[in-house]
Amino acid sequence: MRSILIWSIVLIPVIAICLRSFRTQTYQDVKVEDLNEEYDFIIVGAGSAGCVLAARLSENADFNVLLLESGGHDDHPDGQLPIAASKLPLTKHNWRYMGDSEPGARIGKLKYAGQTHWIAGRSLGGSSALNWMMYTRGNRDDYNAWQSSGAAGWSYDHVLPYFKKAESYIGSTAVDAGYHGNDGPLAVTTVTYVPPAMEALLAAAADAGHTTHHDYNGASQFGFTKTQYTIKNGRRWSTAEAYLRPAWHRPNLHVMTGAHVSRILVENGSAVGVEFYPPLSLQLRTVKATREVLVSSGTVGSAKIFMLSGIGPRDELARHNIPIVADLPVGQNLQDHVITGIPVVLSGPYGYSRRDIMSLRSILSYLVWHSGPLVTSTLDLTGFVRTKHAIAANSTQPDVQYYVACNGIDDDLSTVMANVRMEYMKMAAHTLGGRNLKDMHTCSIFPNILHPESRGQVLLKSTDPFELPLIKPKYYSSPQDREVLLEGVKMALELLRGDAMSEMVNSSDYLVLYDSIRRRACASLDIRYDSDDCTRLATEEASSTGWHYVGTCKMGAASDPTAVVDETLRVRGIHGLRVVDASVMPLLVSGNTNAPTIMIAEKAADLIKEDWSGNS
Repeated sequence: MRSILIWSIVLIPVIAICLRSFRTQTYQDVKVEDLNEEYDFIIVGAGSAGCVLAARLSENADFNVLLLESGGHDDHPDGQLPIAASKLPLTKHNWRYMGDSEPGARIGKLKYAGQTHWIAGRSLGGSSALNWMMYTRGNRDDYNAWQSSGAAGWSYDHVLPYFKKAESYIGSTAVDAGYHGNDGPLAVTTVTYVPPAMEALLAAAADAGHTTHHDYNGASQFGFTKTQYTIKNGRRWSTAEAYLRPAWHRPNLHVMTGAHVSRILVENGSAVGVEFYPPLSLQLRTVKATREVLVSSGTVGSAKIFMLSGIGPRDELARHNIPIVADLPVGQNLQDHVITGIPVVLSGPYGYSRRDIMSLRSILSYLVWHSGPLVTSTLDLTGFVRTKHAIAANSTQPDVQYYVACNGIDDDLSTVMANVRMEYMKMAAHTLGGRNLKDMHTCSIFPNILHPESRGQVLLKSTDPFELPLIKPKYYSSPQDREVLLEGVKMALELLRGDAMSEMVNSSDYLVLYDSIRRRACASLDIRYDSDDCTRLATEEASSTGWHYVGTCKMGAASDPTAVVDETLRVRGIHGLRVVDASVMPLLVSGNTNAPTIMIAEKAADLIKEDWSGNS
């Protein structure tokens, strides 16, 4: 067994490197000296949205397009191997933002003194080259709520065609007819195999009255089922792979990585270009846009670039002595999903231990059939529910999403809850009698608040374009969010206590790690260990960002003073400037945000083409 493990440790990096060799063409950036003085469109950021825009706009041979990306190529050896997703945030391809907690908010304080790691992609493909590849569109009424809030043309019926346009569903699992695309660039598939513990949880969910084995991106979102991923032939399928690389050869598209945009140039109320630092240079360079500047730098990055350009809240700009170009609420309305975790030790080989994941069988299964634990990001089961709070409010949207991972607790927690992982490991060493948790079979359930009432903000630390901004998430600033997550935890515990799970959990170790968090959180306080107050406190202590930040350049009606862009994503009061990324979402969707961001870019490309039709 030891020799197999050693060979597996050697082979997995080899597999990752081989995946890179599948790219049959070398993609070269445009050289600084070969840049045009001006382009029709300049796209700032080659992330989930920027790659889509570059590909779609350059379809028109009369459009000249420049795509600028601050990061590099998505060339990390592990980048194409789905199981390696948890390693990527530790690489240069992550911006490594930090969210600061406010006084009174205890989120994540077990290890990082109130700061939470905010993962955001910094390479071609952006967060789609860094995330856990879950393909989740959200709920029908998420988009109807956008429309009702003033984002005309963004109802579910309006956006569904763009989800379908982007997608090529290649999974063997049946999905609802009429809801998926078959010939789009973005490959989507459903995980085909999950370990026995996940099947037992599906049975427990069915016993509790939930729908199971359904298409949550189809007719109804509610229930528990296997995850849909953006994976193709065992490889991560980012927007760089799906959109940008097939378009790279076009003579009307120039791509430059390592280009750090410092500000947008605005003259007489019109965006006329950008100022940026070329790769490996501190000498500012200017390039002009004859039609539009399209900012796709993400919820944090776009807000920062705008404020450095004098587009933002008057008080914040004045604080840094930045001349005001437009007084707009940039950086406000920040929303994020908040997540917590419930780890369970299984009584037998019902999940994947670290040894299973790195076994020769697992590697051969991947190489021959593109199946097994190496072809997932570990979050192979998801669920969407309404708690009693959503039911009382007559909401048609789920208010809690669950992720389930049974691929070894060390991997689970490093993947989804990096800020508290070490605390769990320390507790495991004590509560499990020194046994090595990495070699045990475990399962973790992660409840996630889908529609938090709390709102945060992104601010500047300084006018240095290379300094990361100040992020104030303000988690739990609305007490209601605590109550929703409490119910999400209680519903998860009920599933774990269901008859279907009775043979899967060890009677002595069952929930021992989660209980350790509870006892620690409440030991020094006059709070009963088995009370809701203790669960609230423990849940908050073990909370983390869901890494789904939106809203800092909110889309809305002209009468909405909190909106930054209109329904066509144009920035208010500035001609030739749009935002195309997750920052325009007025409200969080009921699920992961990568698929909706790609949809936004697909729709934006059509809006832009329509505006310039007949003017090319």
